[in-house]
Amino acid sequence: MSSAQGLASPGTSRLAQLVGPMVDLVVTRCREDVGWAAPYSHRPGWRLFVYNTCRALPPLCSEAGVVCHRIPNVGYEWHGYLRHLVDRYNELAPTTIFLQGDPLTVSPDIHCLLNSTAAYAPIQVLSWVQKRKTEMPIFSGCTTSHLGACRVYIEPVTTGMRPMLHGDRWLMSACRVAKRFKGNLFQFLFSQLAGDPDLATGRAEQHTRLITSTHVPPRLYRAYGAQFGATRAELRRRPLLFYSRLLAWLTTHNDQMHKAGFLNMWRGYTAKERAIMLEIIWMALLGAERHVAADVCAVCLRFAQTLPKPPRAVGASCSADYFDGAPRVEACNVTGDGWGGPKRLGAKCLVTRNEGEE
Repeated sequence: MSSAQGLASPGTSRLAQLVGPMVDLVVTRCREDVGWAAPYSHRPGWRLFVYNTCRALPPLCSEAGVVCHRIPNVGYEWHGYLRHLVDRYNELAPTTIFLQGDPLTVSPDIHCLLNSTAAYAPIQVLSWVQKRKTEMPIFSGCTTSHLGACRVYIEPVTTGMRPMLHGDRWLMSACRVAKRFKGNLFQFLFSQLAGDPDLATGRAEQHTRLITSTHVPPRLYRAYGAQFGATRAELRRRPLLFYSRLLAWLTTHNDQMHKAGFLNMWRGYTAKERAIMLEIIWMALLGAERHVAADVCAVCLRFAQTLPKPPRAVGASCSADYFDGAPRVEACNVTGDGWGGPKRLGAKCLVTRNEGEE
């Protein structure tokens, strides 16, 4: 399944050989040019791992100090991330950094951030925003999420994982599960991915009980793009079984989900949609909210209020959804049906309306 190239670079990695690896840089790529990562493979105390989802390995894999693995092309960047965590759980470096094949698309300051590891939080978001939004005043003016001079942005969201400060409709168009569980998408995903596996794969009433008992952090965030650094201690707060199950959930074919020990409803969601869900929920799964020092919403609100509002949008708020004003924490949404719809789980909760429904 894998092809590995030399583990150590003579000369430049002498310090690494003496003190052991301090930082593992993990990159998942398909056709992206990962030449940008070459200098980091030569840094004393650093190791570079490339998880390749396409047939051809990049030229970088022929260099000493680079470890390359071929993995199936499924699950986007999270396939490589989770493969690394499962395979190297007992050999994790003090800090592991997880990046996409072209990290600059969601993190224009990635080199700045890779030069600032000494200032990382135990779980450090390394993404900013989509390129088309870089000129919006909320991102250029509110620096509370920044790491020194390096740009980072963490987005406050409701329990439906909907934005509170600016008009981002990405979630609504990206995955169907957002429409079916819009009110309690956080509880649904968190309970399925981090809750008791026996309950999450059990009868509908068990499943519903698990959703409704899921604790919501006082401040809930997501970060655009799945790029982050984490300490070994933080990653090991979750057992190896957790990452193994997450990897199986991400990569198992739709029609085999029930045979792999997951609720039959997951047959209705593609691997792409599951990868999107994982990108949405990863901060909460790892408890990253514990390491966000400031209340991003409160600090950035005045910048967000200067943005032009779309017609009928409520606008920037720290208590409700930017578009339809749904509260930050709302009752579960039982509108919608089909594969995985709440009605299939026998959910008994207030009926709320998804944006755009009549």
